[in-house]
Amino acid sequence: MDGVTKEKCLAEEQQQQSKLLRTWNRPDIRREPRRILGWTLARWLLLISNIVLFLYGMFFLLACIVTYSKGYQHAVVIVVANQDILIVTFVAALLAVITSIVGLVGIRWKDRRILGIYVLLLWPCFAFLSAVGYLSYKGDVWNLRAKLGMQWRYDFSPEDQVLLQDNLHCCGFDNPHDHATYYDRCWPESLLPGCDYKFYLFEHEFLTKTYTVTFCLVPVHILIIIISLLCSNHVDHLFGSRSRPYIAYLGRFNDWRDWEQYQLKQKQLKENKISGSSSSSSSTLPPSQPEPILTRARSTCTNHDQYITPRHSHEKK
Repeated sequence: MDGVTKEKCLAEEQQQQSKLLRTWNRPDIRREPRRILGWTLARWLLLISNIVLFLYGMFFLLACIVTYSKGYQHAVVIVVANQDILIVTFVAALLAVITSIVGLVGIRWKDRRILGIYVLLLWPCFAFLSAVGYLSYKGDVWNLRAKLGMQWRYDFSPEDQVLLQDNLHCCGFDNPHDHATYYDRCWPESLLPGCDYKFYLFEHEFLTKTYTVTFCLVPVHILIIIISLLCSNHVDHLFGSRSRPYIAYLGRFNDWRDWEQYQLKQKQLKENKISGSSSSSSSTLPPSQPEPILTRARSTCTNHDQYITPRHSHEKK
């Protein structure tokens, strides 16, 4: 019998140790979710979505920097003609990179406060990303050729016109006599064509690619927001796994609804008792004698349940 009891004790100790190992030596934790390479599934999803955000944010940031530094052939045209789209794209890309760095810090340290800031920063990123798509779509669809003509004639400075003419190998807008800025490659008798056609083709292609890529990234960014909202609280196994803390006013009740129902029942019981006692007292009075009017005594006594008859009730009629 002693051997059997010892075996039972050893088995119970092993079970307790295994439970403690599963709960990371925290007896107040009920369970631990499944882990993948030491991380929870929510943490992996956060990491993957954050990497995606960092990649396309860094891509657009580098593209804006290269464009501003005129690192490819037609970068001058974008800098001169699409300044607003370039600025909004740069702000969106920079904010996306900063947001992804904040998210990586929160994922690394499993800090829900930092992840909360990360979730909030995703919304301005979404707004700027949508703004880039809207500006490029509006510029391409709403009479692009007429807007380019108005820009050339009224918005561009002579230096801007020289840069565009030199890059697109043209002279003037419709012809060399139409608002042209003359220099060594462009003069009134030049055989170069006007910039209208080349400028329109380049702008149409650039704006179409811009809003297509942007609107393709919008659902990806929405998915990143959804993942961050659902998984930021589950970056570790502690959230939702601890037992409910003791709430003083609830006492033995599991929820405030149970407590409220209990209070309502007690109130109804008191009302029923009061109504029953009042009906019984009224039935004991004689029918011919009117019921006396009772008022609460105005005195300094501690007995607040003392009742007296009206004033001068002792006087004889």
